[in-house]
Amino acid sequence: MRIREIAEGWQGRPTFAVIDLDALATNVQTLKKHVGPDVRMTVVVKANGYGHGAVPVSETALANGATGVAVATVDEGAQLRKSGINAPILVMGPMGAAERDRAVGMGMSIVVSDVGFAKGLASVVRMHQRKEPINVHLKIDTGMRRFGVAADEVVEVARALQGIPELRLEGLMTHLACADEQDTSSAHRQVEIFDACAAELQAAGIDIPIHHVCNSAATVQFPQYHKQMVRPGLAMYGVRPAPHIPLPGEPGVMKQVLTVHSMVSRITPLQPGDRVGYGGTWEATAETRAALVPIGYADGYSRSLSNAGWMTIGDRRAEVIGRVCMDQTILHLPEGLPAETRQKVVIIGNGTDETPNAPDLHDLAAVGNTIPHEFMTTMAPRLPKLYVRNGKVVAVADIEGYRRI
Repeated sequence: MRIREIAEGWQGRPTFAVIDLDALATNVQTLKKHVGPDVRMTVVVKANGYGHGAVPVSETALANGATGVAVATVDEGAQLRKSGINAPILVMGPMGAAERDRAVGMGMSIVVSDVGFAKGLASVVRMHQRKEPINVHLKIDTGMRRFGVAADEVVEVARALQGIPELRLEGLMTHLACADEQDTSSAHRQVEIFDACAAELQAAGIDIPIHHVCNSAATVQFPQYHKQMVRPGLAMYGVRPAPHIPLPGEPGVMKQVLTVHSMVSRITPLQPGDRVGYGGTWEATAETRAALVPIGYADGYSRSLSNAGWMTIGDRRAEVIGRVCMDQTILHLPEGLPAETRQKVVIIGNGTDETPNAPDLHDLAAVGNTIPHEFMTTMAPRLPKLYVRNGKVVAVADIEGYRRI
């Protein structure tokens, strides 16, 4: 059964996303098998689970082999705690002083890179009268130049952190800037710097139990760098870290979790010379037909796909003509298809025979000169998301919020 047919009973907006929780579960299981039983797997669910929904993604991942989740902000962690996620939550991004109270109060693990911030955390821990110290992970800047302590200051900062009884130095981490590039020499060099820092810490008598450096690209490609924990993000959602990097497991086992669907809402005959859309950027050269689809850049369908992207109607490729509007997009109706509304449209496919000829996220990224992450994370709340398990819709997230069915 094709994904689109699962949602036949949906009575809401005709344009919607489908989040295949069974595919997500399989992806997590496959990644866990790839890293092995002795490696912890903290899955990255920042940016609302890469646009898929942080709560259902976290629940599914934790039920299928993940040992914790990672977010970018305290607000994201708070959302998970309030939704009943009790697993370890690692806040990876910088946070302001005003956010420390919630992070500590909700028992999140926190990435640190300087002593001043760590002392501020300790004061909050004392204020909460916690009996146990809060876990912190020391991040080293090995070349990303974004966030982290300089390599030559690691021992000094780690020794200071160990001297703060309210904190437990649980992790040592870095982030790889170029693990998804064809030339991986930069990634290997970053790991060399990280390992050198780890050796210095060990020589100084500073024991940090969990080391982690691997994002999705490194998790897939470099098992020698798995260490005690990995942090897959994009791969968990069934998207290759780069077009040249295959996902683990047998071909087809891991697949893209997200697909987006709609229907034709209007057919317009076009005569030679007729122009389409804002600015009239597409002109008909012969008698043809235009099909209107109710999705636009306000839903996350990027304006960069104007006159360049495509969808499928009845499994036939239908090119985007004219500029993508805020709420609607116009397609060239393929020859041979009837001039009828309510024909099924696949806006984003998953690269399998469930959505033949439809663009997957890598296709859209190539056309839009961006990365799959951007299409995933810019899906608007008004685009309904139907969560499917065992062939049934089990939850919906839309502009009114998330609700189980």
